Amino acid sequence: MPNLSFVFLDCATSAESSHLPDQPVKTASIIKLPILVHALMCAAEGAAALDEPMTLTEAIKTPGMGVLKGLSAGVSLPLRDVCWLMTAISDNTATNLLIERFGVDAINARSRALGLERTTLFRKVFAPNAAHHAQFGLGATTPHEMANLLARIHARALADAPTCDLILNMLAAQQDRTMIPRYLPEGWHYAGKTGADDDLRNDCGIITRPDGRAFVLAAFCQNLPAPDWSVDNPGAVAIAQLARRVLNVNGS
Repeated sequence: MPNLSFVFLDCATSAESSHLPDQPVKTASIIKLPILVHALMCAAEGAAALDEPMTLTEAIKTPGMGVLKGLSAGVSLPLRDVCWLMTAISDNTATNLLIERFGVDAINARSRALGLERTTLFRKVFAPNAAHHAQFGLGATTPHEMANLLARIHARALADAPTCDLILNMLAAQQDRTMIPRYLPEGWHYAGKTGADDDLRNDCGIITRPDGRAFVLAAFCQNLPAPDWSVDNPGAVAIAQLARRVLNVNGS
């Protein structure tokens, strides 16, 4: 049966509503948010540089989402642009470039240092699963952990303000608008990261009303019965309807 879990936070009051907030869930591409956080925090700390060149090779090209897989080997992009591609269009090759640069262990160590005890990257995108994480695939997290991570980014409490602002700007460039932003009225702002697979749809984002009041919603719809890659995937629609309800955009 499909399973919907979520955490909804009011950034001004810290009031929370939730359903199964600590249930471990498959991340799919939501795990790219912790990868982004680690890469940009490393740049802020001097362990990397935003203009550091990252060179595309044939070996790193990865199927699925993205445009880098279609570019010529030898193309070089700055780390900042690779992060943008991973976030805004969920480019899988960009993701694997960053995982190769920073390492799975270091990315997970950052998550632990930030208090994300269940959030774990297991492998590169499209790499084989090992037995110990086969049930999760690429990564695991909980609604609570992703909601709290986004709330700290919004409050500029995760890292220095310029780093948090850069993360927010990249999240605001998200091109998948089929879930949380789907029913938002004109003038509302969304910045987030989505994830999808045959059996799931996920969306974690910061929603800001025209008056500046901000909210966080981390929603995961999993165990979908059949693949459906249309915009009307039932998991995507369920998350969109959840967002409309908790944000009260219809006045109900």
